[in-house]
Amino acid sequence: MNTPALSISLEDTQGRNPIEFPFGFYLEDNYDNSVSGSFFWYSTAKEMQLAIKNDLIDKLSDAEEDATNIVKTEIGNIFESLTVDTKPDELLQDLNLFFRDLEVQLQFVGSFEELCKGKHEWIKFFRESYREECLEDIEDITTRKLQSTIKKAELNDFSEYVADYYI
Repeated sequence: MNTPALSISLEDTQGRNPIEFPFGFYLEDNYDNSVSGSFFWYSTAKEMQLAIKNDLIDKLSDAEEDATNIVKTEIGNIFESLTVDTKPDELLQDLNLFFRDLEVQLQFVGSFEELCKGKHEWIKFFRESYREECLEDIEDITTRKLQSTIKKAELNDFSEYVADYYI
C-alpha cells in the first residue's frame, strides 16, 4: 500500500504556506512515546478531506485492500456528515478512531483561519507555543493573551511559523 507517489504527495504538502493553501491538518506520531508531528496544507477543504481519506490511509495502513476500502468509506461518511454545528472535538474524535492502532492522531483538521481564531484547546496551546517562541519578555503576559487569536500584524509571521513547524 505504501507507494512512493503517496509519500511524495503527502511530503509535498508539508511546509506549504497556509495563507496560500488554507486547509490543513496536523498529524502527530506517538510511536514509542516519542512525539513528532507536522502540518499538511491544501487549496480546498475537499482536497484536504480526500488526502486524509485516501493518501493518509494508504500511507499508514498495511491492511488488505478490502479492509482499507471500508475505512476509506467510513472516513468519507464522516466528512459527508459534517455540518456547521459539528464541533472540532467531535470531528477529531471520530477520525482518530481509525488511527488509534497506528500510534498517530490528528490534533487539528480545518482552515488556517480556524487555527488563527479557534477556541479548541490544542489550537489555543499552539498559538501560545508560537508566541512563546517569537516574543520576548513573555513572563508578564497572561496565558489568556498568549492563547488569544492571531492579530493581523502577526499573520505573516504566524503563517511562516506554521509552515516550518515540525517536531
